[in-house]
Amino acid sequence: MYENKDRKCECFSCELDTTCPYVDKYQRLGREHKGALGLCKKLEENQRKDDKHNE
Repeated sequence: MYENKDRKCECFSCELDTTCPYVDKYQRLGREHKGALGLCKKLEENQRKDDKHNE
C-alpha cells in the first residue's frame, strides 16, 4: 500500500491509480509546488481526521 510519505505523489506506485481522477496531473502535487493544488488523496492534509477512530 502506497503511503506517499515523501509527498512525491507517484501515481505508478499507488493502488488508486485506476480510480483517482488526478492520476499524473500536476494538480495532485502538494502546495509546495508552484501552481499545484494538493489534490492527491494520499497527501497527509487530505486524510480524514476520523480514520483512526474507525479502525
